Amino acid sequence: MNKSILALSVALGVAIAGMSHAAEVVPVNFDGPNEGYNDPTPAAPVAGNPGATVGIQRQIVAQFAADLWGAILQSDVPIFVGAQFNPLGANVLGSAGSTQAWYDHPNFPMQGTLYNAALGDALAGEDLDPGFTDITSQFSSDFTFYLGLDGATPAGQISFLDVVMHEFGHGLGFANFENEAQGTFLAGIKDIYSVYTYDNTQGLFWPDMSIAQRQASGVNYGNVVFTGASTVAAAPLVLDPRTHLNISAPPAIAGNYQYGTAGFGPTARVQNFHGNVVVSQDASDAAGPSTTDGCSPFTNAAAVAGNIAVVDRGTCGFVVKVLNAQAAGATGVIVANNAAGPAPGLGGNDPAITIPTISLSQADGALVKGNSGVVAAIQATGTGLQGADDAGRPRLFMPNPVQPGSSGSHFDTNLLPNALMEPSINDSLNAAMFIDSSANLLQDTGWTLNKGPAYINGCNTEVTIIDDAGLIVGANIIATSNLIAATSANKTAYMARMEAYRNSLLAANLITGRQGGKVMQCAGKITSLAKN
Repeated sequence: MNKSILALSVALGVAIAGMSHAAEVVPVNFDGPNEGYNDPTPAAPVAGNPGATVGIQRQIVAQFAADLWGAILQSDVPIFVGAQFNPLGANVLGSAGSTQAWYDHPNFPMQGTLYNAALGDALAGEDLDPGFTDITSQFSSDFTFYLGLDGATPAGQISFLDVVMHEFGHGLGFANFENEAQGTFLAGIKDIYSVYTYDNTQGLFWPDMSIAQRQASGVNYGNVVFTGASTVAAAPLVLDPRTHLNISAPPAIAGNYQYGTAGFGPTARVQNFHGNVVVSQDASDAAGPSTTDGCSPFTNAAAVAGNIAVVDRGTCGFVVKVLNAQAAGATGVIVANNAAGPAPGLGGNDPAITIPTISLSQADGALVKGNSGVVAAIQATGTGLQGADDAGRPRLFMPNPVQPGSSGSHFDTNLLPNALMEPSINDSLNAAMFIDSSANLLQDTGWTLNKGPAYINGCNTEVTIIDDAGLIVGANIIATSNLIAATSANKTAYMARMEAYRNSLLAANLITGRQGGKVMQCAGKITSLAKN
């Protein structure tokens, strides 16, 4: 007996000849005339996106993302994704989630366990809810996204492709069905994502906890990890060595300190986070009552310029504080926590931020603020992976307080390099070519990945669709061939555009000369300019 539960959202591919069970991901445009995906505003082609209007360019990006995920995942059942643009509020780029949660189908690997709609269909081998979408997604009409497909997002902008890949990832299963604030599972039934969610402090998996224990785990920042074997195996292939904040002066507080990372702006690294530390000063006013909260323009800008600024957490958003520090000439920012506990992750989005930001715990922040002549720098620890525990298991995002729709269903912001499925999108990502261990986590929940060669026009290009480290060059070739075929007037134009694309892959050392030859040989086998 099939059983389903209406699921909640979290804060659009083709079946390709020659590939085993490639998923068909189908975007369903729910926007009305002249809005969102149907916006008629004229637009010049940009970086692989030939659309002539904003709406068409958005549709092209969504379909490109659908083709990427469709190439990577296996399913004999089409995946329908409802998609639209809406105002979503400050700092919210998009949201997506499964429309249903299924359990106790005889083909499911675990009984008494919730599976998202798309994965449930794939495992069952049938559409368990015919005529309805499997994933719902919406994107912010308040942001002007970069609509190129090249992965080279200009500084200060946000790639729509990265955002769509991220949100579709949630709909495909990078999310739990648990309410972190209440500690409860949807309908009281554990979900497959939570089966692999483990609390290092309690030494328990989420399904083995009481409601009160899950509530505590839901705010246990830095100590909740994902244990799936595929995800853990990929961690050393994608994560940087672990780092700490080293304070070298004054001697009284010299040492290594743990820090939290920000989901916005450049990543704090050894290369860009070092120097003298200065406590910020600003007016006590309506923007913020404290003179060190950074909520107003700095009154000691001359002292801050060229140095790392310290601001206190509270009153205004993190991005407001960092923008004020940036305007004062700071090279970086330390946010001192205003409550006991570990150094928190910092959320928010503002493409105008160009300096790195970290956080310190309340106790460590007090030490920094209470001493003069502080000199600090990010340094490698020599052991461990950044954003993983000592067993190499990637951390999950568990801020305190809970962030509904975000807590638990993302990798932690502490991961470096930044991961596709962290809670914030920034211009360091390139989901057109690299999705780190995001697909590995989906594999752990039950998806089968297409790790063989990419086929176009029924022909083997010899380029791997996705490798163990999350490089998706083969998937990109499939999506690009689909796009060029759908937007070329004739075969001659298709071949010319594919040749230019092949040359760009060669120039970036993403394929070998032999593979480049195979790409063009397979391109030449096209028989129709409809999507193939």
